Amino acid sequence: MIPTSTRLSYANGYLDLGMISSATEELDAIQESERLNNDVLAMRARLYLESQNWEVMEAVSKQLVSQAPELPFGWVNWAYALREMDRNGEAKEVALQGLEKHPKEATLWFNLACYCSLLNEVEEASSHLDKAIELDETFEQSAAQDPDLANLMHWKKAAES
Repeated sequence: MIPTSTRLSYANGYLDLGMISSATEELDAIQESERLNNDVLAMRARLYLESQNWEVMEAVSKQLVSQAPELPFGWVNWAYALREMDRNGEAKEVALQGLEKHPKEATLWFNLACYCSLLNEVEEASSHLDKAIELDETFEQSAAQDPDLANLMHWKKAAES
């Protein structure tokens, strides 16, 4: 019997190579008693991200958050899956809940800025983006290229005029 950690390593490698079906086979071969393990759920979330299966990614990430709220990527993935299904108001709420537990998680702040921008809540988006950049300067460059922030960028340009 192959240990769960080995199967997770294989699945991760397959996902790095874009081999979604092989990664799925590895995850499906994990013992049933191990399938709700945090690491397994996290790898499943990555699998569903790569395959753009947003509904299942939402469910898996929500499960991960319910059993391990201390893991910020569960919150990030859950909110992101909602955003990809155009449920931006819900994505915003999940990000806000995640930030209650992880106030220094720059990715949550950045994604919250995106959700607010998509909802045309540009002043809020601006504030959240500033916080993300304060925590991680690399988000400044990301912001200029992220289409989810288009409303915010148009608002900023108009304010400068």
